[in-house]
Amino acid sequence: MTFSKLMVCMTALGLVCGSNAAHANDAAPAGRSIAYAINDIKWGIYETKDTKEECPDGLAVMGPREQFKALYPQDGTKKWKLAETWLEREMSVWAPNLEPDPFPFREAGGKIAYGLDLDGKTKPTDFTSPDGKTGIDNQLFRVIGCVSNYRTGASLLQFESIFQKKMNVDRIMIELTDVDSLANDDDVTITTYRGRDSLLMDGTGNNFQPGGTQRIDMRFGKEFIFTAKAKIVNGVLITQPMNFKMPHEVNTEEAAYDWLRDARFELKLTPTGAEGLIGGYADVESFHRSRFRTWSTHHSSYGQQAGGSVYKVLRKLADGFPDPATGENTAISAVYRVKMVQVRVLRPEKEVASTDAASRAKQLADDGATAK
Repeated sequence: MTFSKLMVCMTALGLVCGSNAAHANDAAPAGRSIAYAINDIKWGIYETKDTKEECPDGLAVMGPREQFKALYPQDGTKKWKLAETWLEREMSVWAPNLEPDPFPFREAGGKIAYGLDLDGKTKPTDFTSPDGKTGIDNQLFRVIGCVSNYRTGASLLQFESIFQKKMNVDRIMIELTDVDSLANDDDVTITTYRGRDSLLMDGTGNNFQPGGTQRIDMRFGKEFIFTAKAKIVNGVLITQPMNFKMPHEVNTEEAAYDWLRDARFELKLTPTGAEGLIGGYADVESFHRSRFRTWSTHHSSYGQQAGGSVYKVLRKLADGFPDPATGENTAISAVYRVKMVQVRVLRPEKEVASTDAASRAKQLADDGATAK
């Protein structure tokens, strides 16, 4: 066979293989359902190398330690009391107020941010996504985008990643049912659960493997079960708005959760994993609790994360779910960037007969209540 003929054959083979790969997701998964567990999740912070685009004034410099030194100078002119210094600053985190902050806060800006168009409008405060989509709602980025603790290499971000991956109490998964194709399907159902098991890792301990089993937590995890309708377009899962709660435990003493209201999933699906965005309106009080009350001031200081100051800006920039009594917004537009690995769902001993996800979730909840 001549070289030219060999190249023709190899090209033809490549086209066939490419075609097979393109249609690999067309078939329905076994049982018309597939589940994924989150193995990596972080707030969507758009970063440039020199930070000038998103943080023209620079990163935050007034963290807890810097604010303490400025408020209570140790120059010998006054003898400070514990209650009016340390305890006062701790209370600014545990019971924050909306009084004017004596310290300037460096909000993130620029035109680019990760996120989704949550309200179907294009407003002056909106961003454009890195891939050119307009109307992006992500006001949380303005709050934490220039706080070092939320940027690449931050100690808090590293700890959160470790705890999320290794602590089973933080295990969140989604199950897709009524799936006829992972490529295109105009009517599927998504249900969120908390799992109870570790994720499979390879021999290096760095890469997650598909196919592991997750038992559904029906005793303490019922508050994390939500369901919604969705569709799959060109391999991307797009959901209708739904609630989304994710446990956020970073130590054994202070449990919390993140809560996105009107959350939407946009995930690129494969038979072995999923990757993309979860956008919605982050409940301000839940965010504050999970990111400040569960972390010591010691850890917050590493990334210039002053809890009392951040809370004031969270409340100022909140753009969703106004309080019926006061009219003040209680949630702020935000987005997660997530990666998921395919898992197998192990249900309670009493098998659920219904294939409808909403009925299934209710029956599972009833089973959990019965098992107590």
